[in-house]
Amino acid sequence: MKSPRSISVSRAPDHGLSVGSAGLLRQRVVTRHSVLLGNGGYRWAWALAPWVLAAAAVLLFVGHENAFVLLITGTAVIYAMSAIGLTWLMGRAGLVSIGNGAIMAVGAYTTAILAPKAGWGAFPIPLVISGLFGAVVGLLIGIPALRLRGIYLALGTLALQYIVVFAGSQYESHTGDVSGIPVAALSIAGHEFTYGRGFVFILFGFLGLSILLVRNVLRHAPGRMWHSIRESELAASAVGVNVTRWKLSAFVGSSALIAVSGSLFAYYTEIVSSEGFSLDFAISFIVMIIIGGTGSIAGAIVGAVVVTILPHLLTTLTNELPSSGIGNWLHTNVFYLNNGLYGILVLLFLLYQPDGIVPGLRRLAAGILRRFAPLPQVGVEVADNPVGAPPADTPLVARPAVNGHRPAHPSVLSVENLTVTYRTGARAVDGVSLRVDENSIVALLGRNGAGKTSTLRAISGFMTSEQVRLKGRITIDGREVLGLPPVKASELAVLVAERDKIFPNLTVAEHLRIARPRGGESVENEEFFAGLRSRSHQSAGLLSGGERQLLALAMAWQLKPRLLLVDEFSLGLAPVMIRRVAEVIRQLREEHGMTFLIVEQNAAAALDLADWVYVLEGGKVVAEGLPSEIGKHDLLLPMSATTGP
Repeated sequence: MKSPRSISVSRAPDHGLSVGSAGLLRQRVVTRHSVLLGNGGYRWAWALAPWVLAAAAVLLFVGHENAFVLLITGTAVIYAMSAIGLTWLMGRAGLVSIGNGAIMAVGAYTTAILAPKAGWGAFPIPLVISGLFGAVVGLLIGIPALRLRGIYLALGTLALQYIVVFAGSQYESHTGDVSGIPVAALSIAGHEFTYGRGFVFILFGFLGLSILLVRNVLRHAPGRMWHSIRESELAASAVGVNVTRWKLSAFVGSSALIAVSGSLFAYYTEIVSSEGFSLDFAISFIVMIIIGGTGSIAGAIVGAVVVTILPHLLTTLTNELPSSGIGNWLHTNVFYLNNGLYGILVLLFLLYQPDGIVPGLRRLAAGILRRFAPLPQVGVEVADNPVGAPPADTPLVARPAVNGHRPAHPSVLSVENLTVTYRTGARAVDGVSLRVDENSIVALLGRNGAGKTSTLRAISGFMTSEQVRLKGRITIDGREVLGLPPVKASELAVLVAERDKIFPNLTVAEHLRIARPRGGESVENEEFFAGLRSRSHQSAGLLSGGERQLLALAMAWQLKPRLLLVDEFSLGLAPVMIRRVAEVIRQLREEHGMTFLIVEQNAAAALDLADWVYVLEGGKVVAEGLPSEIGKHDLLLPMSATTGP
């Protein structure tokens, strides 16, 4: 037995991580200090405290005559708001964008046009309309972005940058303000504000509101939806997340916030020029979130401060150096150094601190706490078996087979002459017909490439999203589902995928909140979930392979589908966990009335579990029958020899 105070992290047979109890206890100790680390545990006051103190410092220690410091401070605050919007889009939703400068320009030009107009120019009307225009632009760029990924999405938003800058320059030429459009001063209750302590205080107020708004959104259901999409669109769609809607909402919400920051930028600088919203300007915001920490609101603010202040600080320092030797060289070339500073910073952070400043500081603080925080005394020894797993010698109880004929039950799933043809012309499924009766477990067996997974994906709607040609008929409870997108198909049939079934960076509890319908029943009180209950606040990426499978089944159970599709539940699992997962599947069927269609290469595990079996070969059904009959079929001999547990 291991000592209760020892820390044990070992590689499990199924290539997952098994964490000893002392590690979990130490993790709980660190969690108590999350208010200091900013890991989601502190309240609104703690979130706003640093920025309130910064605003107070500006008001108390910076005089009216120090206009340059106030200008830089206000600019950094505005950039921080815009960087928070980009963090919302890139860090949380995983959507790459270089359109930050363009959307800020939309807000700035809208304010410049409306501010001089009687009625329309009264604050905050231009600010609100700028946000609305930004949301519309976000929607317009978000619609084509739904079909783009990675670098192609970045290039799509880059096109917006050129379009907006060109339109702005044309507008300036048309109005004759070729050097920039003057903006009327911000006026509140008859008092005009120009850049100074009062205006900076107003900007800090807007920054605080932005932090509260975005933090509230990201900490609740919308944030979990975006996080799940960033982790895996496939897994998110499988549990019913409407990927299209949530991607568009990320573009709309973040663009509205960025446009508002552009409006404040116009008021603060009192002039709007297309030259001010260059490509370098847009890229600087990506630099901000990389330096500060992608996905972190505090990281976006820290990155904005660093990127805004550092060039001015470098210039000030070179001016203080003696005008000879290296000092003279730096003074002469400071312009070129500032231009290359962003590139150097990004390169250094990508090489040595890819998470950014804020996550690095949090990790350092967590390490210090783990090193010095005392462990509570533990009086119970920890078993070496995986959490929730029965002893290795527990027999797998097989359901008695029904001899002579298939059990008579109402049909939940009916597949008739299904054909799946890829764009290359390859036919993965060729005229497959099968049915799954209510409250039964049906298995699809076959070698790699037999068409098993393609059949499941056609039923769950993923083939439609991949533009694969489908023919035939698929009905669930009499409703035609062939051609439905995954988010619609998941209302009737939920797919537990072979891979990408969980989100590694989300906790177990966050997984369940994503999958639980509003007002729906929680799985946490169910007996089959007992093994994972102690892992609720642990990242799913630290679970073993068997525990990940159990978590995926728990999420599917919460959705209460008519049919649960399970792809390769035994893949990579140790025999003890195969038994555990099989028992859970059987328990869900017998106690909760769930219906299963499972795909397996492990013939032995599937035959012990299923009521009825189909064998696929070359995309066709070559045999079907009771497990006792199919188990004698020659087609299964090579499978059983190579894929047994």
